[in-house]
Amino acid sequence: MTRSAGMRSGSSSRAGSSVSRAGSNTRLASTSATKATTNTKAGNESGGGSNLSVWEVAVTEARRRRTEATNLELDKVPRETTLLIVGTRSAVKDVCHLWELGGGALFTPLLATPLTARAMARLTLLVVVDLSRPDTIWSDLETLLSSLKAQVNKTVESVSGLKESLQEEANKRIQSHHEEGKEVKPFLVPLVIIGGKYDIFKDLEPEGKKLICRALRYVAHTHGASLHFFSAKDAGLIKKSKELLSHYAFGTTESRSLAQDYNQPLIIPAGTDSLATINMNDDLNLDKWKHIYTTRFPQESEERSSVLPEDPGRDPTYAEPDVDNLRTQKDEELERIRREVGRNSARWAELELT
Repeated sequence: MTRSAGMRSGSSSRAGSSVSRAGSNTRLASTSATKATTNTKAGNESGGGSNLSVWEVAVTEARRRRTEATNLELDKVPRETTLLIVGTRSAVKDVCHLWELGGGALFTPLLATPLTARAMARLTLLVVVDLSRPDTIWSDLETLLSSLKAQVNKTVESVSGLKESLQEEANKRIQSHHEEGKEVKPFLVPLVIIGGKYDIFKDLEPEGKKLICRALRYVAHTHGASLHFFSAKDAGLIKKSKELLSHYAFGTTESRSLAQDYNQPLIIPAGTDSLATINMNDDLNLDKWKHIYTTRFPQESEERSSVLPEDPGRDPTYAEPDVDNLRTQKDEELERIRREVGRNSARWAELELT
């Protein structure tokens, strides 16, 4: 797999316990085989009973590492993620393909890679906003949702009848709100807005939290999206997020949890909110909400260049040790080949002169 700036891909299978990476499995097998040899030798010398097989030791080691990973999970620093695309399920076994877009709105042209007509019928979009940065939430959402909508519409229009079938499914997700049809225009594919870093957001002053929650609820509801808050330091929210991903990736039963109180992390499945409770009887539309939000939280006016870095592969933002090490080896091999070609060219030049 080659690495591109901004977009990462991966896969997850229900046949295994979780997402696995090439390389880590090799190390685990090697460790397990060593332990199995040691245990077998010890059993033979002591005249003990049954010896452990390599598989039994491997399973034990995997369980131990999973327990350790769970204990350390709360202390890990979350990686900056803007968009996560949960892709197709296989008819043979359940396999979920994950595409991650980092770098904010800089790399939105890369969305064309996973957003293909073939994947549309089994696609879910997860947009992640940083709750600890109210000064970027609205601008990031506005840019990403606009880019996603344009790319999805462009893709579905290339296949006859696809847009109509997706629109029918989208309407079913919000069928209880048909009377709000003028304002509620659901995405053609399932959409989830994730509010990250809730552990920092919860300490924000009450009125600011209330405004942000109402604004996010409005954007989510009018786009037919679910809204979930998340923190890597909250075991309960981690569990809810895993259930959410399992539902969209493998079709498991959707959680019936509903939390609309801004003093608690929001968990609002698509179609369960309403404009009456969000607007509190005020006549507010998207433009008015944007004015209210950006007046209270002026958005960061940074220049967003659409030009890729000179060498995206060396950008520390997208560091991947396994890929980077392989890239270094290939660069060294390429440099060696260049030197050899240079020397051979010089020899041929000398022969031609003589």
